[in-house]
Amino acid sequence: MSKSCCNNDVKFFAKPNAGVCDVCHPAENRLSPLESVAMCPPIGEPRLLTLMAPVVFDESGINLCRVVCLDELKDVCQCDTNRTTDILFDGLSKKDLECACKIQLQVVDIDFNFVDPVGGRFSEIRPTKGNPNLSRITLKDIDVTFAVTVLDACCKVTAQGMMTVRYLGDESECGFDPCTNPAAVTLDLYTPYGVSYAPENPCGCNKLVPTINYVGFVSSQNGKKKHCCHEEKACMDFEANNSVQQGISAQALAKVVAQDEDCFAIGLTLYIKSIYFIQYKFQHAGLTIPPKLSPIEDEEDNRCLEFVVGDLLEPSIQPLEVGRDAKTIRDEEDCPKKPSCSCNKCGCNKCGCGGSGSN
Repeated sequence: MSKSCCNNDVKFFAKPNAGVCDVCHPAENRLSPLESVAMCPPIGEPRLLTLMAPVVFDESGINLCRVVCLDELKDVCQCDTNRTTDILFDGLSKKDLECACKIQLQVVDIDFNFVDPVGGRFSEIRPTKGNPNLSRITLKDIDVTFAVTVLDACCKVTAQGMMTVRYLGDESECGFDPCTNPAAVTLDLYTPYGVSYAPENPCGCNKLVPTINYVGFVSSQNGKKKHCCHEEKACMDFEANNSVQQGISAQALAKVVAQDEDCFAIGLTLYIKSIYFIQYKFQHAGLTIPPKLSPIEDEEDNRCLEFVVGDLLEPSIQPLEVGRDAKTIRDEEDCPKKPSCSCNKCGCNKCGCGGSGSN
């Protein structure tokens, strides 16, 4: 077969425009001036834009509950220990929990024990038998980190800190209960577009294993932070997790359901969901207007103050049309002649209402 005659081996492609805009296509089989200068949107329409959004294809929830005794907790900042679970850190102590009338919890991070597991127990995600669109998730030895707020009888905050405890541990670990905190839980989830992966050993080989992204509250500009009280004591790795990703993700809520002097029970709700980014068309009704802060105390009236307490400036040009009466181009000479006009407010001398400008 002979090679086609061309100056190079590059093959060019062109994509058609949306083809549904009355302005861009005023007549059949006719190239409009707007389209010839690349103003016709290739996707969507001027009144029907395209939005890419994370879509939840499936979701399942499960409740767990673990009893935590104060004797089981270790303060990594007060004693020498290499433990990374059932610990207190960031200023929280056992004394704070003993004196607490109420305890508020926020789940900030969950290590689902998929990557770089220690020991023979780890979580898994595998396809179900006979249905490749379903994923069977088995969770074991998950470490949950809470932001703890201690309240007194008057609901005043007396202490704050962090706590990491283990759920779904084996039968020999603290807090095991076959009914409320078993050794493992298994559930099926609809995952038609697959699951997300992570390196099994970040410092070793490049093997990838299925994993769950926890949508939490840890932020880091460098992508990873490490908490260490002292060099010789335990260190915990907390990766940034406050973003939505494709694949299987999780969210969690927690509360103290029972409490006495020595122990307290933490109820944990896990939401496991499959999320994928999908494009949709949506009708828009213009741009949103951000709320503007106003000063609390009044000051003497002046032109700068009138601008500060007045409306926000608006863009003069809007997509596919010319803005009219935009505040960025309107001048005080255009002050309307209305009986209700107050010259003390607008400062013009054309309203004829007997203000200071007409003297």
